[in-house]
Amino acid sequence: MKGHYKNILCVLSDSHRQDDTVAQALHIAKAHQASLTIMLSLEALPPNASMVMESFSYVDSQQTMEKQAELWLKEQAESWSENYKVSTAVTVGHPLIDVVRYVVKNNIDLVIKRAEESFLDKLFGSLDMQLFRKCPCPLWIINHKPRSQYKNVVAALDLNYHYPSHEVSIRRDLNRDILRHASQIALLEFAQLHIVHVFDAVPENIARDGFITVDNDRMETDLAKIHAEREKELEKLLNELAEELDDNVWEYLQPKNHIVHGYPRREIAATTTSLDTDIIVMGTVSRLGVPGYIMGDTAEETIHQLKCAVVGVKPRGFETPISLD
Repeated sequence: MKGHYKNILCVLSDSHRQDDTVAQALHIAKAHQASLTIMLSLEALPPNASMVMESFSYVDSQQTMEKQAELWLKEQAESWSENYKVSTAVTVGHPLIDVVRYVVKNNIDLVIKRAEESFLDKLFGSLDMQLFRKCPCPLWIINHKPRSQYKNVVAALDLNYHYPSHEVSIRRDLNRDILRHASQIALLEFAQLHIVHVFDAVPENIARDGFITVDNDRMETDLAKIHAEREKELEKLLNELAEELDDNVWEYLQPKNHIVHGYPRREIAATTTSLDTDIIVMGTVSRLGVPGYIMGDTAEETIHQLKCAVVGVKPRGFETPISLD
């Protein structure tokens, strides 16, 4: 079942305050009985470093940095491995490229990373956001103060299927995968599963700007129809999930559904906050069916507003735009 991880990679960007990050990765790996690799991925020295040091010193410094990083990681891994075996890897170069290539080469099915804290990172495009866009496997970003156990898990679904037929099937599959990932996390954490879908009627959205006049009665009727449509689609998904699980497991899971009318870029995060969510599972690619297409505005804006851990799931058939050579 999708959402049960076998081969996990935990990415560290530096050597500072990483015990909580690794502890959370160990917790996840143990819950899934998965293999775990801790990668320290460092930026290479800038090319202009050679301007202030001799060429041989620059090369020596690059090699020394990698050797020292390997020694530090090996030493740390001895303590991290006391209760659960971990492997290690060090890369010095371009973290995004190095991580993606490692994921593909080693059949990684989950990447775990601590959220970056810098405002400038968020403003100009952090490694986190780049991985959400381009990492081919699910990405689990833990928040700065990880909780030892999750209590509330949210699956954020897009149940709007008013798209070309070739795209609808991909959207349905993505919703199924999001629901499976969220269900596995909820079951292994003994947490409550919440399903959130936010819909916005286009005429109402235009009316807010005052460009057209909309009949309120007609709008209410349309909203009721949309709500009923989305409830029906969600019921289909849940019936499929129930068939995959044992009866006693499904009885224990008992997800709570939240179909919310509002502006998705605002209400997904607001609903997640109101539910005291520990982790949200969501899709992170907008134009489905387009290999390697960048993350959509709604997903990106939502992630920036969230204060909980995030698991980003790609649609089936997604191809990373990162060169693997």
